[in-house]
Amino acid sequence: MSWRPLDSFADRAVPKLANLRRAARAGLSVPPTWWARAADVETNPPLPPDGSRAPWIVRSASPTEDGDEETQAGRFVSREATGPDPEGFRAAVRAVVASLPRDAAGRPLGAVFVQPLLLPERGGIAFFDGFHYELTTAPGGNRALTSGKERGDVVRGTLRRGEPWSRWLERVGRCFARELARGSLLDLELALYGDEPVLLQARPARLAIRRNPVLSLANHREILGELPSPWVVAALEEAGRDAVRFFAEADPEVGRWDEPYAVALGGRAWLNFSLFHRMMDRWGLPRAFVAEGVGGTGEGPEDARFDLRRMLPAGPRLVGLQLRGLLEIARAPHTLAELERRIAAAEGLEPLFDATVLGLVVALRTNFALNGALTGLLRVRRTLGIRGRARVTTEEMMEEYEAIRAAEPGSREAALDAWLARFGHRGPLESDLARPRFAELRDVLLSDLVRAGEPAVTRVPATPDGHGPVPLARGPLFALDRRRESFRDDLMRAWKQLRERVLEEARRLGADGRLARVEDVFLLTREDLRGEWPSTESLARRRAALEALRPIAVPSTAPRSEIEAVLGGVAGKATPAGRTFRGIGLGGGRFEGRVRRASDLVALLAAEKRGEGPPLDGETVLVVPALEPSWAVVFGRVGAVVAEIGGELSHASILLREAGKPAVVNCEGVFGALVDGERVRIDGTEGTVERTGPVPGVAGTAAAA
Repeated sequence: MSWRPLDSFADRAVPKLANLRRAARAGLSVPPTWWARAADVETNPPLPPDGSRAPWIVRSASPTEDGDEETQAGRFVSREATGPDPEGFRAAVRAVVASLPRDAAGRPLGAVFVQPLLLPERGGIAFFDGFHYELTTAPGGNRALTSGKERGDVVRGTLRRGEPWSRWLERVGRCFARELARGSLLDLELALYGDEPVLLQARPARLAIRRNPVLSLANHREILGELPSPWVVAALEEAGRDAVRFFAEADPEVGRWDEPYAVALGGRAWLNFSLFHRMMDRWGLPRAFVAEGVGGTGEGPEDARFDLRRMLPAGPRLVGLQLRGLLEIARAPHTLAELERRIAAAEGLEPLFDATVLGLVVALRTNFALNGALTGLLRVRRTLGIRGRARVTTEEMMEEYEAIRAAEPGSREAALDAWLARFGHRGPLESDLARPRFAELRDVLLSDLVRAGEPAVTRVPATPDGHGPVPLARGPLFALDRRRESFRDDLMRAWKQLRERVLEEARRLGADGRLARVEDVFLLTREDLRGEWPSTESLARRRAALEALRPIAVPSTAPRSEIEAVLGGVAGKATPAGRTFRGIGLGGGRFEGRVRRASDLVALLAAEKRGEGPPLDGETVLVVPALEPSWAVVFGRVGAVVAEIGGELSHASILLREAGKPAVVNCEGVFGALVDGERVRIDGTEGTVERTGPVPGVAGTAAAA
């Protein structure tokens, strides 16, 4: 009896060797391997393969080892044969055979295989579920890791396009696609010599890994603010689980991933970019669609590419997704009517929380549908150079407010009341129920408007960008923009009713002594409403803890581990101090002016009333952390707008395109780097913001020509 090469092994009932053979046939690097039936080598093991005296490792391959139901990892033995004595090699083989299970006749089951004993730079163990991974490495081989004597260096992450390690994992995933489709986690033992890992062992594992998804505040910070209320964070996290079914209905595989839409962390609701990256990868679409649509950052040039090998088979699913999207858009009026009925019928806080969740589910699913269609439409319009106007509801809100400012002072108060009758349901950061609507901010707006003797607002025109034909005035290519904004406007009408009902309940609870302040109702979550009611003292502590999170400058898009490090004070967010900042250009041409930074609309209007800071006029470049529709009330009086967060499909981005304002969004670090009064040049076509004077705080910088 002699040792046989790995390629001759064909017994699927012995998974360990069968898996290794599959990997080798798929082109993955595996050690040179020879095998023999355990029963054939029990009494008289053959000499090492090819008569070599190189150090060997002898391994077991039992039918009960590395299967789908259980791995029995560590149940059987491996033995090293490092000396030149052939008897030492034979003794190692006998020891491995002795550990194997036996049949009714007492014969050992399975096989024994031998490999050269590798001495790699590092040994590694990786767990991989098809997208998320956990890699543990240590110098030398795997013995200390597999025995638990050494923890090693642990890295958790997700597949990244173009990265060598991710490309290798994708190859492993294709090789073991059957196991991954059944929901198994792959347990991989590796020898690491450089870019190409050597696979020592691959088996399915029934356990969970700690995921480290890429999270982003894109979109959520725009509509909810820097630190939203616990009420809306909890509701959004709950609604996201239901909303993901929108994609799972077209592609059931998405539902098996157990990927959340939103993740609550550090008092904020983070968008799970990894969910959307994983869907883009599965369907062969560019990951860049995600960042272009809602903001955030990408990971590399590969993110912009289509993968036709995946896209073509995914075609029916993508068509089904679009059809479901059209149905969702058509159903939106019905679902909004159902939401309003639920709000009217709710008795008590928990039914009102249920209504909040329902409203967010409706919003998410409808926006998934609208954004999916708009993503392709934006590319068509950009490719064809088509510029036009959708004439959205928020544009009317902006223009009418500007008209009130330009009116005679004595008529402004009555005009404001008429404006509030139409738009009073809107407001700053309006998606958070804890935020007041414009109807509740009448005095603030009136103070902004009523200025006796104020001259008419002047505007400095931007330099045209010179691209594209003459703008089209409304048309089918802009119908979805109008539909998206009218849906949001209708939703905010329901949201205003919901806020009023929640505050009504809060006042009753305050009268009973259960709330110290009416607005504390928005500190509550589902757990509070179902469990033991929190004391007023505990709510005060919760409020203070939330405020303590406000000064922490978290990254806008990063892996969860990096965000947790910042929240724990281990790392900080760097603020770039360069001359040029890049983002997503919304058009509107080029513009040069002075910076006015603002993070809160109400505070900005109050400061403007007091004459603090650079004035809001046609020379102003408004720079904000994130944009949302309420900023529209000041768009008419500034020359250009820049935001750290935002995408082409953001509500405020659509409005800025409609208004023709030079604008750049998703401009990482710009709010923290620029200072009030310095001059910058905006290019809304190229998506750049360039300082035209010295960089504050940096010696030796000269003004640009």
